[in-house]
Amino acid sequence: MIKPEINPTYTPPSKGLFFIHFALYLVVMAILWTHYVAQNTTMHGGAYPWEAWFTGSWFIFLLGHFCNTFFDNNANNSDKQYLKYLKEKVN
Repeated sequence: MIKPEINPTYTPPSKGLFFIHFALYLVVMAILWTHYVAQNTTMHGGAYPWEAWFTGSWFIFLLGHFCNTFFDNNANNSDKQYLKYLKEKVN
């Protein structure tokens, strides 16, 4: 049985990039929701909260980025399909 080599070029996701992503999310959401509060006050409570769509959508992507960064289970290239590909490539 041939043991495939571990990919030496694998680099885990950067935690710093996640925190930049998170900080950007907080800043943009603060701006959007501040705009909503100002608009809602001007319209006497009749403004549609369209910012909620951006908040929820971006949060889902942020959650995925979090999981990929802190729960990366492929650190040893233990993906079965990848190992199968390597085995077929050698043969």
